Amino acid sequence: MPLYLVADVIEEDFRLETVAHVVGRDRGALLARKLAQFFRTTEYRAARVQGREESGRRDDKVLFCALTNNEQISFWVHCILSQKAPLRGIFSVSWLIELLARFLKLDQVAHLLLVTLGEQSGLRQTYIQQGNLKFSRLSSLVTVRAGNLAETIVAECSHTRQYLERLKLLPRDQPLDIHFVVQGEIGEEVEGGLTDRGLLRFHLHESGVVAAELGIDPALEDSQGVVFVALMQALRSGGLLNIYGPEPVLRYYRLRRARQGLIVGTSLFFAAMLGYGFFLLTDGLKEREEQHRLEREIKQLSQQYQEIVRDFPDTPVSAGTMRKVVESVEVIQKQAAFPIEMMNPVSRAMAVCPDIHLQKFIWKLAVVPNKAKDVEESAVADRSETDGADEQGAVSALMPALLAGQTRVVTNLEGTVSPVGGHLAAHQGVIRFITALEQTPGLQVIPVAMPTETRPDSSLKATLDGKAMNAGFSLQLVYSLQANEAAR
Repeated sequence: MPLYLVADVIEEDFRLETVAHVVGRDRGALLARKLAQFFRTTEYRAARVQGREESGRRDDKVLFCALTNNEQISFWVHCILSQKAPLRGIFSVSWLIELLARFLKLDQVAHLLLVTLGEQSGLRQTYIQQGNLKFSRLSSLVTVRAGNLAETIVAECSHTRQYLERLKLLPRDQPLDIHFVVQGEIGEEVEGGLTDRGLLRFHLHESGVVAAELGIDPALEDSQGVVFVALMQALRSGGLLNIYGPEPVLRYYRLRRARQGLIVGTSLFFAAMLGYGFFLLTDGLKEREEQHRLEREIKQLSQQYQEIVRDFPDTPVSAGTMRKVVESVEVIQKQAAFPIEMMNPVSRAMAVCPDIHLQKFIWKLAVVPNKAKDVEESAVADRSETDGADEQGAVSALMPALLAGQTRVVTNLEGTVSPVGGHLAAHQGVIRFITALEQTPGLQVIPVAMPTETRPDSSLKATLDGKAMNAGFSLQLVYSLQANEAAR
């Protein structure tokens, strides 16, 4: 169980300073340097930023505090660490009194002096401004005579007020609210003497009533005092923080937290894995049940199939042959083509070339050449076949190509250019016609004969008798069946 070390000592110093407003690591370095400057002889020191100034540079208002009796605190710290006990924090009764003011809902009082009385420690006066601890002072009452306790308290409070005025923490004309929390029998003793005097306004609180309001057994308060009440309430509310403990003295607590974190993390991991494993198990059982169901259905369908096969009459054609026939029919159907599909692009091209007149339109399905260089030779061969080749031989050569999917649509066009304005104009008219045809995707145009032949082996003829020139041409159109299928 984590331990707290609470110091109720006289040797506690407080200093209020203003420092430049910085943030992040710069603030930590600045405060550490100031602490080393103010409290060189002790390692139990702290700095708390308590807001900013309202005007000027708006510097930070910082409370620097320390337990100056280093040897006394170190003795108890070493005793705890020698047992490897987890020390969670070191703080003083002054900071408990600040928490007590919050529990009593006095943290909004502008200038509050909260006074407590301990049987062994003495009279502690803690000055709190707007809920922030500014100063705490512990006075011994060993020499106080019986019956003079109230006068002593008033005198000590007057001295504290003068000290606060010198520090400019309390304006000279500002009333000081003094709340005195004490056990019942002591309260009866001093109640008559604690009356308002000038700028000192006294308020008496019985510690038993305070404990009851906070839900703490008053019997515990009778034996321990109001400081114990504040400590119990702070533990219950989780308000205890480390104030003075340096990092090295908290190492066992850090190790304990790390171990707890590992235990919790490991437990969560195993719980998650257990849940995930349960999910996989249930999912696997469902999949196995589904597999059994599918196996039963497959078995039933297989039995039905066998029964249907047995009921089939005997056929001279095997199932494999029938499958090949069906596949061949599907391949042939994918290569189906019609002359109208070629007439559409020819009609569109003739619409933009009115000087073109067709005389022949020959359409057929042909075999795709194996090599690109055979295309022009194939065009000449297709033309010769059209002129009178053996149709039976062409069909015989086409069937394997159909089954292999290696066919194309070939169309031979023959026509003239009219009116003729010369061989050059006729030639250019055919070129425009070819360009218009090639706008159709997948259509390739191969010139077979042009009005003006430009091949090296061609010859040029002209008429001199004034008759009309014959500007004829012949084109072969090759249409890809793949493009035809995509268009569909």
